[in-house]
Parts: sequence; C-alpha cells; structure tokens
Amino acid sequence: IYLIMIFTQLIQTNLRTKELGKKVEYYNRLDSTNEEAWELIEEEQENQHGTIVLTENQIRGKGRKENSWSMVAGKGLAISVILDKKYPSNRSSFISLAAGIAVVESLEKRGIECSLKWPNDIYYQEKKIGGILCESKIRKDSIDKIVVGVGINVNETIEEHPMDLQKTLTTMFSISNHAHQRELIVAEFINSFERLLKKLNDKPTSIIDEWLNYCLHLNKKVSFSNDKQLDEGTFIGLNEKGYAQIEINGEVKTYNSINLI
Repeated sequence: IYLIMIFTQLIQTNLRTKELGKKVEYYNRLDSTNEEAWELIEEEQENQHGTIVLTENQIRGKGRKENSWSMVAGKGLAISVILDKKYPSNRSSFISLAAGIAVVESLEKRGIECSLKWPNDIYYQEKKIGGILCESKIRKDSIDKIVVGVGINVNETIEEHPMDLQKTLTTMFSISNHAHQRELIVAEFINSFERLLKKLNDKPTSIIDEWLNYCLHLNKKVSFSNDKQLDEGTFIGLNEKGYAQIEINGEVKTYNSINLI
C-alpha cells in the first residue's frame, strides 16, 4: 500500500501560535490518539500543554457514547490536542464549541463550507465529515486537564469506509475531487483553536455566537436520545453556559450534551 506520510515539520512551519503545537507526537499507528494523549499526561515528564498527538492509522478511534470512529489509514486525520492549563470549570462546554468552530474554519480555508451539529459533529450538507471528542478531568472548580480529539475524513473515497456508514458520511476528497494537504488542515485548525481559546476568559459569548453561525439545525426540529428515550423538539440556541436549548411542547429545556439523531 502506498501511504503518504504526514510531515510534522510542515505542520509546525504553518503554525502561528504561541502555545499550541510546539510539540507534535507522530505515530504510525495507534489505538486512539485521545488514549495516547492521556498516557503522555500520566507520564508527566513536563507540562504537555499544546502537545499534538497524531497518527496515520487509528485502529480503535473513539466517538461519543461508546461509538467508534472509522478512519482510513494514511488518508484521514486523527489528532488530539492536550490542554494542560487551568480553565474555569463553567467554561468546559465552550472548549468543545471552540474546537468545532476551529475545524469548520480550517476546512473553509480548503474551500469546503461545513456546518456544526450539536454537540460536536462536523457536517457537509447532510453528511458527516468529522467529529470531536473532548475528554476532561475536573479538580475542585477548575478543569485540570483536557484532551480534544478531532477526526476528519480527508483524502479517502466514501467507498473506503465500512458499508454501514457510507450513506451518512462524506469526505473532503469526494466533495472537491482532489486531495488535500493534511498538514495544512491541522495547522489551520490549531491556529483557529488557539485564537478561540483566548476568548474563553474575556469573551465567551462570542464563541457561542460563532458556533450558532455555523449551526446546521438552528430553529429546526431535532430528535435526540435522552436517558435511552427518544425526545423531539426545536433547537433554539445555546444558553450562557454553552448548553443546548430545545423547545419541547412550548417549554424550553436545557441540555448539557445530548446526542442529536
């Protein structure tokens, strides 16, 4: 199999960041970049803030709620970013919102206009092109460590994914009919992500506005699973904590992170 490897230097050459991406840990294959990131944190050799973990071949990628994430080796993107910095715990949902916006911005720079589906799916029209998985450890009142995992379907064809997923997903290659430099996508994502993280303390509401700007289903009917039962309502926005607000039978209910179906 001919694989095009990711060049970490090319990522770093295109970074315009002060904190994120100073260190890039590259692996030929991994079970999961998020798991590897937690292992690096556990080793605690030094502050790992901003370290990027990426792999050519993620064998057991994690989605939300025990779902798995399918990646095509050498063609897709699987990266995790370690945030090892104190963020106020009431800002935790903003970090995953910021990651979603940053992915959409990086794909826009490659000519692909995407939108966001609550809580952290990246869509092109009605098909899923990427996803985010934020995992955090909270101590007392601040978030202690966070790993932000991102998966994006880049240079593969739809047919290279498992049969049962082909109807619901798309890839950058199938949209644009040409290959994309994965390094540039990573660099632009990291540049945007750092810019947005700076707003966490002073302008968190602007993150909400930017997220809603890209929302696929604002003021539309949505169905979601809530405690194993299926609910339906109208997605009317996010509250000041970044939680979903859904109107059900004339009453607005707030959800931290349910999965829309």
